Amino acid sequence: MKKLAILLSLTSLVINQSCDSTDGEIDFQGINVFELQYINAGMSGEIIEKKDLEFNEFIELTSNYHFVKKRVYPDSTSIAKGSYIFIQSKESKFFEFEYEEESYLIQNCGSSLKEHISILSNKEIFNGGYLPCDGPGFGYRLVN
Repeated sequence: MKKLAILLSLTSLVINQSCDSTDGEIDFQGINVFELQYINAGMSGEIIEKKDLEFNEFIELTSNYHFVKKRVYPDSTSIAKGSYIFIQSKESKFFEFEYEEESYLIQNCGSSLKEHISILSNKEIFNGGYLPCDGPGFGYRLVN
């Protein structure tokens, strides 16, 4: 009986995640605001939840293909801006961000002004640009 309960719980979890990841596309009309939900610490596998961070971060996407990334600390806010394109292949969908100028908010392994943000669902995006160089990955969820 206990095994059946576990099996039903896992089935429900898979169905819920499956539905969440396929329930439509990101609406490119208006403004979409994604809020940082967690940081994947890299090779250690540690997940740091939003509530345990010293800052919050938002990515705002506009319908005219511009973005604003804001990192908000208790006593200051950092902002970086640029433009983006939407890229879709058979294997993946992602945004390519190109920043207007150098910023510590750019999350990649090199000195490029570009980031690639994976689209996990119409409500979730992930920036794993630091992961190849053992850095953190950033998971965001649509809030507006």
